Amino acid sequence: MKKLRIYARMLFRYRPREFWNDLLSESFDLRGVGHFRLTEDENRRMYEAKRALIDGALARHGIVPGPAMRALEVGCGVGYWTAYLQSRGVRSYTGNDITPVSVATLSERFPAYRFVQGDIGDVPLPTASFDLAFMIDVTQHITDDATFARAMRNVWQALAPGAAFLVTFWDPGTNKFLSTKLRLNRIERPRPLSAYTAAWGPGAAVLEVVPFNDKHLAVVRKTC
Repeated sequence: MKKLRIYARMLFRYRPREFWNDLLSESFDLRGVGHFRLTEDENRRMYEAKRALIDGALARHGIVPGPAMRALEVGCGVGYWTAYLQSRGVRSYTGNDITPVSVATLSERFPAYRFVQGDIGDVPLPTASFDLAFMIDVTQHITDDATFARAMRNVWQALAPGAAFLVTFWDPGTNKFLSTKLRLNRIERPRPLSAYTAAWGPGAAVLEVVPFNDKHLAVVRKTC
């Protein structure tokens, strides 16, 4: 019932930091970041399917997370992909989330990793300092176009030449249902891949785009 009140309040005024902090404070689990109408087990199975897709994409493009790789995750939420990267041997990891509850909780769970709270468009990120970035199930929640472009530029400048960026997106051109459904949905906005590449600039090479649950996963290489 509390979750429904949080969503109902969002319909009148979407404040991302407040909305997600309230939601994760209520459910710091996969239901909080996944589908709240599904059980935790159902959400976990969905995330395991996503994990298999990411495993395959990394393998196809010779991207091998490990001790020497510097990783950035934007929208670390409840730490599912944080744990994934840890399981792949990543030692240098920076996680970002807009919510204080995520950063505080994950800082305790992963003391060897660094976490930074704030809007990714405003968070200072060191230039050309990461070899791999994850932004999974996040960008559709950046509903303002100027904020979205600023976020994409900030992440992009933080990637080193040759780095890989795995990012998911909702494309209204290939999913007409989204275009209709999201007219009344204040917390999500679909965008085509061209909106992303425009923000990244000419140094972005899209290696692959694959279906990813209800979205698409783009695997992108920074060429310069």
